[in-house]
Amino acid sequence: MRARGNYTRYGDVTRLLQQVDNRFVIFGTGEDIDLEFPDTPLPALPKGWTRDYFFYANGFVKDMDFYEASPYTVATIPFHGMSNYPSHTTEHDADDPSRMQYELDWNSRFESGDGAQNYRFHYVPRGMQPPDLPAVLP
Repeated sequence: MRARGNYTRYGDVTRLLQQVDNRFVIFGTGEDIDLEFPDTPLPALPKGWTRDYFFYANGFVKDMDFYEASPYTVATIPFHGMSNYPSHTTEHDADDPSRMQYELDWNSRFESGDGAQNYRFHYVPRGMQPPDLPAVLP
């Protein structure tokens, strides 16, 4: 099950990742962003050395946790500069044409939140054995 709301469309999202702003990539459980870059401009390493990379991400995480504010919807999107989450009704991200264009261009993939549950959790209390499962070693 995914939170209901508008997610970022599939495809190249590089433009959304190039600066720290309030234009986020909104993606759901099981989705990812692949980072690829050429290593050709880097100098060769001495024999036996390895190269490490540091990836800095600036954004927010919103879980579908019972204790979250509005856990079953993507809205309300957090933004830099907010004093609290969820934000006060008088506090919001800029309502300007560029913000609306970002929403229309990028966040056009709607998820209803009504999808089938893809995750299973089977709890078996210790010391009890359901009849259809093989015995579990202690």
